[in-house]
Amino acid sequence: MNDNIIRVVKKLKKLNIPYRIIELGGTGRTSQDVARLTNINLREVCKTLIVRADNDTMAVVILPGPFKIDNKKLKELLKTKNTRFLNEDELKQNTPFSPGEVCPIIIEKIPIYIDKRVFDTKKVNFGSGDLYFGIEINSNDINKCIKGEVVDIAVE
Repeated sequence: MNDNIIRVVKKLKKLNIPYRIIELGGTGRTSQDVARLTNINLREVCKTLIVRADNDTMAVVILPGPFKIDNKKLKELLKTKNTRFLNEDELKQNTPFSPGEVCPIIIEKIPIYIDKRVFDTKKVNFGSGDLYFGIEINSNDINKCIKGEVVDIAVE
């Protein structure tokens, strides 16, 4: 396990949030990879995506695995005309993560938006900061460990 997952576990313990570390048995770069490797329902696997607006601001978007970002809603939310995902170099420069490792529990200084559909399941799984492990928590604990705004931003 790398330093990121150690930070995640430390934060969850400090907040007294029950969690489960899930060994993926391979690299989980996408929500589909995680669902396939673990047999976890794709709706319980959360994507954590980081976007950049044309005014150079960044935002984190968390949504369930089978959903996509509704670009129109995202642009309205960020008050911008264009958005794009961070490329690998930008991700490494602005976070402690590589693609597939992003864990919203330890993201700092970037606004976080959580799609309301994340709360539709009893438990959710996030990237842990390590490609080989995931973190599972109860969905009702999300707001205890992630300081984000709940929004309607996904489309199936």
